[in-house]
This record gives sequence, structure tokens and C-alpha cells, in this order.
Amino acid sequence: VGVGVALTVPRAGPSVRQPLVVLIGIDAFRPDRLGATGRGVAPQVDRFLQDATLFTRAYTPVAQTEPAWRSLLTARWPYRTGVRYPLTSDARMVLAPTFAQRFADAGWRTVFATDCSRFHFEGPASGFATRWQPPRGALNFALEKLRYRALGLFADNPAGAAWVPEFIDNRALAGIHDPMGYARRLSDGLVAEAGEGPLLFAFHATAAHFPGDPVYPFYRRYVSASEPLERRLRMHFAPVSPGAKGAWSREGAEGLYDELLAQADAQVGTLLDALRASGRYDDALIVLMSDHGESFHADRPDLAGATSVHGARLGDEENRILLAVKPPGGRGMGPAQVDALARLVDVGPTLLELSGLSALPESDGASLVPLLRGEGRPLTPLYAETGYTHVSPEVFDPGHWPGAPRTFDAYRLRPDGVVEMGDDADAAVLREKDTGAFDGQRWVVDRPQADGRVRRTCTGDCEGADARALADWLDAARERAPESASRRVAGHVDDRNSPRPPGDVRPPQRLLRVWPGKPEGAAHPQPRGG
Repeated sequence: VGVGVALTVPRAGPSVRQPLVVLIGIDAFRPDRLGATGRGVAPQVDRFLQDATLFTRAYTPVAQTEPAWRSLLTARWPYRTGVRYPLTSDARMVLAPTFAQRFADAGWRTVFATDCSRFHFEGPASGFATRWQPPRGALNFALEKLRYRALGLFADNPAGAAWVPEFIDNRALAGIHDPMGYARRLSDGLVAEAGEGPLLFAFHATAAHFPGDPVYPFYRRYVSASEPLERRLRMHFAPVSPGAKGAWSREGAEGLYDELLAQADAQVGTLLDALRASGRYDDALIVLMSDHGESFHADRPDLAGATSVHGARLGDEENRILLAVKPPGGRGMGPAQVDALARLVDVGPTLLELSGLSALPESDGASLVPLLRGEGRPLTPLYAETGYTHVSPEVFDPGHWPGAPRTFDAYRLRPDGVVEMGDDADAAVLREKDTGAFDGQRWVVDRPQADGRVRRTCTGDCEGADARALADWLDAARERAPESASRRVAGHVDDRNSPRPPGDVRPPQRLLRVWPGKPEGAAHPQPRGG
């Protein structure tokens, strides 16, 4: 396993064509950064879209990287994977087949690569046999505070990268990390691996993730030189609690985000250009996606410039993602755009079908191949849930259950240096989650309240049979979630989130319905659990 190994392998020469599948995930890429409306942020992605089918209504079930990638790999909703927030304990992961393991079992080489392992580290359960990533642990969170740019003068080259890979190919050390040098080394590795046999290659581009140091030539491309130096250098982090105010401007915060996306776009272009130069681009199956969007609090002027967030609320800003697929040989007669609903959990089944491999068992996803052919497929809703962020849920929903602690006390440090969520915080995080469903026309969202009730809201077209069907679908999903599947014994309910001893009857909970233009009322006449 290539953990923390610098990518200094030579380029491979001409070889017999072998199947090649490339999956590139750009962290936090919002689809509104595409094309003319994106002010030129992503020219390499736009170029790729000329050969691919763009899914204009693609969504993630959870807008945080670690749980989103686990749902991607398993094609299962977060409540079935056990990975539901960043830094989930390994013991909580539900082992399940992944599409990467399907490729490996069929004799393919499988490689995962990233330059940041603080909030996304893939282990053996991912199914990738080879993993190029920095070592994970508390050290990475300490390194992000350092800015040893002088070290890059001698280390930012193939020899230096081989000598100190933990520094150079680790974006936690943003002060010296060279994203373009890393992309060139990664491209060398991709082309070399593609010459060795059938290959599944996945890359997570993390440039837009905190701490977010833009480098030349992206620095100050969208952020004015008149802005404070500390704002131009990197993302500003501060918890957001009730009563908090923004300390900058939304334009400045989005400008810095756009500089980082431009940086990630250039990395993607380096990989795709390497495939073109090696003659492997045309015959490769390539998927370009993001794991989540990013919110800059556009609906809250009082939070302008506050630390942006993903995973705090359900909706387009945070859950809508980039998703584009280029089949081998290009899209041909397939559509340039598909407006039907697509979900992140659909990606794995699509890759498997296009590669002629068997489907994953008990999958919540469904192949997008019919849509790539210009055909239809049955509508299946998106299940979605919030994650665990620096923003208290009460900021956006007064009366929301106060939520889990936003302090270091939420975490524990394992003997091997790995940081993970503690047991008490885990229970609180699961309790504070909003859960929802989206069918392309409406969002139905359940929000736990401080008084023990669950408040249900609907946005979009909330009238008619389709709206009722989506609400029923969400009810069924909630009943399947582990924290909702309470054990019933002799008419009593045991709830692991309740301080009462097992066997006690919980106070009845009401599911409140809040529909546009209608008074608040109970959605069901009977008390509801979970």
C-alpha cells in the first residue's frame, strides 16, 4: 500500500490498450461555477464537458467529504454505511462491498490518490488495493498551522518529494505544498499504472478545502489586493453560533473559494492532458464529480463573510454537485446534458455496468446508463441528511435541538495518533441531524426540536400526490435508520439516546408539519418515535 509515498514514477511508453476508468472528485465544487456563469473559474472542467454528459441535477446524500465518499463507494445511504460525519470511528463503519472491490475482484488494478487525509482517508475497506495518500493523524492538524515556504525551495522537486513525502505531497502543510507539482507527479503515476493492465484510478482533489492556501498564478485572481492580508492568504475559520456575525464580505469569501477551485481545475487539467498526451483519454471512461457544494450564507446578510460551510443544511447550495460522465470513445449520440435527478450513490452502479461488472448487492443507487443513452429511468428520490459542522443548527433553525458539542471534547485521540469522534458526541451528532428527501421538485425535511418534537417542512411544489408520496418515502427511510429503529419489548421502547433506563417509556414525540401557506399541524395523529 503506497501510503505517504511521493509520486515519482516515470512515464510509461506505448503499450497495449487496457481498460481504463478514471474517477476525479473535486472537493466542494458548486455546479454554478461552470460555463459563462462561473466567471472562468474552471476552464479545464468546461473543456471536459465538451466530450461528456453533464447531469445538471445531481445531488449528494450528505454534504461532507468522508461520509459522501463512503456512500459513493458502497452506493448506500449514509445511515447504512455507519460513516455519517467527519472523523467517524473506524469501529462504526459498516463493512459493505464497494465498487472498487468489484473491479479488484475482476483483476483490475485499483488506485486511490489524494493529497489531504485530515478529513478523508481511505483504508482497506474502500476496496482500493493501492492508496497514495498522506499518513493520517493528529499531526496533520498541527501541520496545517505551519507555513514553511522556504522548505519548498529544496523539497518541491522529484528528489525532495521522494525524501520528505509527508511534507510535499501533503496539503495539510499548505504553506509549502505545491499543488501543480503534485498534479504532475500524480499524472506520471496515472499514466504508468494505466500501462500495466486494466485500471480503476480515483483522485480526490482537495484544493478548495480548508485551510485553502491559493498559490501563484491563482493567488489574488478573484480577491482584491485591497483586502486584509490574512484574508487573502487562506480561509478564515471560526465557529458560527447563535448571534454570530460575519467578519468579512461574502464577495471576498467567494473570491477566495473561486481561486481555490481554479487551482483544483488546473490539477484536473494536468491529469486529463497527461491522458491525452499518452493516447489514453479517448478510450477511457472518465467521471468528474464533486462530493458536496458550499454555502456562503447567501440568505443571511448578517453572516456575510462568516466561515463557509457544507453539511449544515439540506438544499441546493450544499447538496447539489458536479457530475459528468465521458464513456469510452466520448458521448457519441448521447445527450450533452441530462436534467433528470441523479444521486452520488448512482455513480458506482454506472461504472460497474459500463465496465461489464456485476452490480453491488443491496444498493440504494441505480445505474445512470439509460440516461446516458438518452432514455428514461424510474424516478428514485434522494435521501439526505446533515453532517457535523462548525455551525450550530440553531443558527439557521431557532428552536432546533441544541446539538452536539462544538469543542475538542467531541473527539478522542487513539494510541496510534488518529483523531476520531467520541461515543457521547456520536450520539449527540446523530440526534441533531436533519433528514430529508428530494425528488427534483420538492424537499421534505425533518428537523429535531429542542422540545423533543420533530418539525417537518416542505419547500417547492408541496401539493398533490407526488408531495405525499415523497413524505411517505422519507418516513420509510427514517424507520430504516438505526437511531429510529428502536427495540420494542412488551410495549416499551428502548432508546440509546435517552438517559432513562431500558424499558422506560419515552415521552411521546409529535411530527409537526409545516407546509407553505398552511398552519402548523401534526402530520400524523399518533405519537411517533425516533
